Amino acid sequence: MFKKIKEKFNPKYAEICFYIVATAVVIFALAFATTKIKYIVTFIWDFLKGCLNVLAPVLIGALVAYIFDPLVEFFERQYKKIKWLHFKDEKKYRTLGVFTTVIAIVLVIVGTISFAVYSITNQVQKNGLDDIVNLFANYIDSFTDSLDLVQEKLEDWNIKSAALEDYIKEISASLANWLQEFAQNLVEYTKHFSGIVSNLGFGLILAIYLLLEKKSFQVYGKKLSKALFEPATEEKILGFLGDLDHIFSGYIRGQLADVAIMCCMLSITLSAIGIKFGIIIGIFAGICNLVPYFGPIVAYVGTISFGLLYGQNTKVIIAVIALIIVQQIDGSIIGPKLLGDNVSLKPVFILVSVIIGSSLFGIVGMILAVPVAAMIKLMVKKFIDNRLKAKGIVFNQKGEIVKGKNKR
Repeated sequence: MFKKIKEKFNPKYAEICFYIVATAVVIFALAFATTKIKYIVTFIWDFLKGCLNVLAPVLIGALVAYIFDPLVEFFERQYKKIKWLHFKDEKKYRTLGVFTTVIAIVLVIVGTISFAVYSITNQVQKNGLDDIVNLFANYIDSFTDSLDLVQEKLEDWNIKSAALEDYIKEISASLANWLQEFAQNLVEYTKHFSGIVSNLGFGLILAIYLLLEKKSFQVYGKKLSKALFEPATEEKILGFLGDLDHIFSGYIRGQLADVAIMCCMLSITLSAIGIKFGIIIGIFAGICNLVPYFGPIVAYVGTISFGLLYGQNTKVIIAVIALIIVQQIDGSIIGPKLLGDNVSLKPVFILVSVIIGSSLFGIVGMILAVPVAAMIKLMVKKFIDNRLKAKGIVFNQKGEIVKGKNKR
């Protein structure tokens, strides 16, 4: 019986039957997944969040090591130039470079925090904490009173609008809700403070180890790539990683340098003019420069708000003019010098990428949106260039075909 079945068995039809069954199973699985898509997405998202929480120290350590590796190499080169400092073991120069970098970073962080704390306590001592709280309360009350005054004036002029009344009520309710949510989030962040500190601590320890053993990891990585991939595949992967490093390292390190410079420039400018809490506004606005277009907004809003709160109307006008000049210097000179050609995106693409990054991943998405968009742009450009090269088509700078099909 089996012999007859084997004689009549046709491998071609069996292969067709296999593909039909496999296709039916895939269609059924996809149809079932669409009915449970919400639970599947939630499960995947929770799983990824759990992995991120577990790997947070590792990611922090890798990121810190990646950012500050050029500084370590700079100190390492400087130590090698010292004639009386000679080591047979090259690793000792690396150790000295890492040690110097850690000391420099600690001094900068401690100095910045001490300067900010001194500025806050100095302003509080001059004005009194109760006076500052009352000023904010009066400012919020005056804002609400202003909205009511607008509504009364419109009624006096016989201009009534139910939509406008609803809009004014909505603004007042939104302001109250925002303050309540801010207070609740502040409490939540305080609860998780110990976890954040521990992650940062372990991450920094891991970063030091990664910086010390960089060459060992490079050797292991090279051996692994040679063992796993063919030469052509390895070349493509290394090319991709090189582009990734060029964009992300240049952008992140350039942005951090820009943040440091802008913190100093804005703090000095606002404090020299005499704006209350000018140093704090400058530091916070400089940090917010990590997100494109966000730093200037914080600088203007903070300056105008605190200036008007303390009745510094003339100084506010001078400060706004000074901020415009500082922002122009940053956008025209400092930014291009630090970032170079690492990120060449039009402003509209930067804005769209920041909006998408913010909606998907919050603050982290906003910070990394620009280099990710630049990487996508580079990949698309290379794909198009390779396709045109394969077809033998060449464009000039005006966008006209000068070689290949459909030449005009």
